[in-house]
Amino acid sequence: MKKGKRCALALLGLVSIVLSLASACAQSEESVYAPDFTLQSADDTIVNLSDFRGRPVMLTFWRINCPSCQFQIPFTQALYDKWSTDSLVVLTINTGDNAADVSDYIASHGITYPVLLDLGHKVSQSYGLVGVPTTFFIDGEGVLKAYQIGAFKSEDAMESAVKSVFPLIVFTQNPETKPEIETSPAIGKVAPDFTLQSTDNQSISLNNFRGRTVLLNFWVSTCDSCVSELPYLQAASENRTDQQAVILTINCGESGQTVHGIVDRLKPSFPVLLDLEGTVCTAYKRGAPTAFLIDSNGIIQAIKDDAFESSGEVEDMLNSLQ
Repeated sequence: MKKGKRCALALLGLVSIVLSLASACAQSEESVYAPDFTLQSADDTIVNLSDFRGRPVMLTFWRINCPSCQFQIPFTQALYDKWSTDSLVVLTINTGDNAADVSDYIASHGITYPVLLDLGHKVSQSYGLVGVPTTFFIDGEGVLKAYQIGAFKSEDAMESAVKSVFPLIVFTQNPETKPEIETSPAIGKVAPDFTLQSTDNQSISLNNFRGRTVLLNFWVSTCDSCVSELPYLQAASENRTDQQAVILTINCGESGQTVHGIVDRLKPSFPVLLDLEGTVCTAYKRGAPTAFLIDSNGIIQAIKDDAFESSGEVEDMLNSLQ
């Protein structure tokens, strides 16, 4: 069976599951209403969910030390920046971190969308939260329409989900949003350069490999497909006897300790780079797993948006430029 495209392809469906909402689900024909709440935001504003009646709401629960949450934050920020709040209300709830840590995190990551503080986990419990990130879609009448458990795979995937759940929504461009000059890296475009530290403490830049073919792979440890393809990348690396191609992998937003826990068992012969702040992963705008095939001139020649299923598949991609 073919693996899913991304680790982020978690459930997105109608909220007809229990969600610990007791009698709200007693009859399948009944609408399931999102539990109202009153929380303080990180900037000391009191916010009620019911304040937003009449507008659709995208509500995301998250924590600071959650790699998948960190991975998704740039997508949430981009959606918030792009569309007027009259079109869609973007709310997030941090569950369990203290207020000072959340404020520091918001400042260091340039977050401008509302972040509410669920210090005692009461709201997350009322929503039957089983993990983070989890996103709920709530219509203008307060009805739970859909949910997603896990991170969205990309900014486009998040926006597509919103439009799918709320097909009648009319997005209004935020007048303060500047038009994008460049979209995500595409076939035929120069691959954005970067300099990152590897797990063996080397400083490595993409431009170091000009003149060689590069297979650039993005991954996170919470993505089963990402982890399962690492041995295929290793086998392909070991099978190559020439120096004309190199495999690079970039971990998105996780700590060195977490990454070492995965790669030390594999002992990879290719560099494993640490994108601790997720800046490079965000610049490439695709998610994980994704592989970019970059030619000797630094031009992207192919993009694979799902996991490799064999070392032969890796080798075929590398050999396609020969």
